[in-house]
Amino acid sequence: MTPLPMPDHPILHGPDRPDLLRPEILADLFEATAARVPHKTALIFGDRHLTYAELDAAADRVAHRLIAAGVRPGDMVGLWHPRGIELLVLQLGIAKTGAAWLPFDADVPTDRIALCLDDASAKALLIDEQHGQSTRAEDGISAQILSAEILLAPLPEGTAMKRREGALPEHTAYVIYTSGSTGKPKGIAITQGSISHFLRSENARLGVREDDKVYQGFSVAFDMSFEEIWISYLVGATLWIAPKEIAGDPERCRAR
Repeated sequence: MTPLPMPDHPILHGPDRPDLLRPEILADLFEATAARVPHKTALIFGDRHLTYAELDAAADRVAHRLIAAGVRPGDMVGLWHPRGIELLVLQLGIAKTGAAWLPFDADVPTDRIALCLDDASAKALLIDEQHGQSTRAEDGISAQILSAEILLAPLPEGTAMKRREGALPEHTAYVIYTSGSTGKPKGIAITQGSISHFLRSENARLGVREDDKVYQGFSVAFDMSFEEIWISYLVGATLWIAPKEIAGDPERCRAR
């Protein structure tokens, strides 16, 4: 056998960091932080503030109702909701079930949503009231449609909360679909273990800290949003959710 040619330049290897590889899922990361800094502000959107304890409790309600609706680890759940605190609560609620989310921008047409949900064999689609009023059976969405308003509502006093069971690092955490400009959109699936490792290794370079306030501008349908949202959750930082008009206009963001 002819030996492979050696590269012109040596391959550089970084230091081994076994501490960054852990048997965990995204919900584990968040829940550890919420237990450590429950009274720290987690989210800011306009005049609204949510502490880590409040965010944890709200996402628990979402997870409880999703599990009651049949969502399990390894399932896929669509997420179609405008920017804001509720969107991130719903995202975290899905994570707390051990299922994966499939996010869509608020202005995405329903035919693309139907195509992606069908391709991913999604169990459900979470929507806000506005999208619920405009979504009809003839739009081709066969997944179970669940209202954000119902998922987020307070539970009756004394409710025994349903918790995830059997969630593994090998399960999918989220799926992002390509634009489909060159053909049918293709879904890219990222596992819980992989994204958890990425968050720890990325922040070893970024150095986001608990006393930081982090700008959240990327769409949740773009996986760069992870460097904003979930690294903040990892360390207990405060996430400032930019309104749509600022997130889409870098000059306005700089002036602010």
